[in-house]
Amino acid sequence: MKNRDKNCRVVRRKGRIYVINKVNPRFKARQG
Repeated sequence: MKNRDKNCRVVRRKGRIYVINKVNPRFKARQG
């Protein structure tokens, strides 16, 4: 997860890691 945006939130759900950014949705990423 190399997103360095202030508005990014890292959420863990069922062992997966999600990056959610409401200001800039293209920062969305998924790992796991």
